Amino acid sequence: MPLRIIFFTISLALSSAWVHGQITHGTIDYLEHRDVQLWDGMSLDQKKRMEKLKEEGAFDRTGRLTFNDEAFSYQQVQQKVDPNDRRGWMGRQTENPDVYYTSITDSMVTDQRQIMDRTFIMEDKWLRPEWEVPDNQRANMAYTLPSKVAYAVSEQGDTLTAYFTETIPLGVGPQGYGGLPGAIVYLKVQNEGSFTEYTMQTMQPNPAELKLDKPSEGDKISREKFKKIAAKRQEVMERRQRGWERQW
Repeated sequence: MPLRIIFFTISLALSSAWVHGQITHGTIDYLEHRDVQLWDGMSLDQKKRMEKLKEEGAFDRTGRLTFNDEAFSYQQVQQKVDPNDRRGWMGRQTENPDVYYTSITDSMVTDQRQIMDRTFIMEDKWLRPEWEVPDNQRANMAYTLPSKVAYAVSEQGDTLTAYFTETIPLGVGPQGYGGLPGAIVYLKVQNEGSFTEYTMQTMQPNPAELKLDKPSEGDKISREKFKKIAAKRQEVMERRQRGWERQW
């Protein structure tokens, strides 16, 4: 979507909201751009094909954040793909069905995660990153809305760089990240050379009466136990991925 159309869409939504006050109920769509690591055993031709796919946006996704003044929920939007397109098949393999729900009211996180054919529910305290917001910043318009930059290191050791806008005065953001004095319009999560970027594409207000449903379907499990299960399944997926790469 051209930048001027994105800007018009967001500006129109904000102008309407300002008539009645600041936005506290809305939906933000983000472009998720993930840096895909190349396997050490890949041939030069395979690496070139993977680089071309990345340039074409084959690994990019759309994530949707829905929020009100009590909670915010984030998940990927399932994309429509041609079943006969090899890249479409690959795209479905990288779609993430997880739901990240955060209650602002009681600072509890409820995550719904899926590993292959099993769905899990994890509920624990919301650990906000300890954000550093430099003083005396000028309004940055690179991400459509006036924003400020902030930095942090997550509990998982990821380096976080975020731009947030106080136009939406709630500490909401993609994939459960938040806790700033405004909504995140851009976020980069980086670890050991790889990274994922979340960039706001569109924003619109929601009706004030819209309620967010907390995920409830799945086996309740502790986060530590889930990590062990996920690590085992990750080994299986990596073996499959290497087999798939050899076919290319």
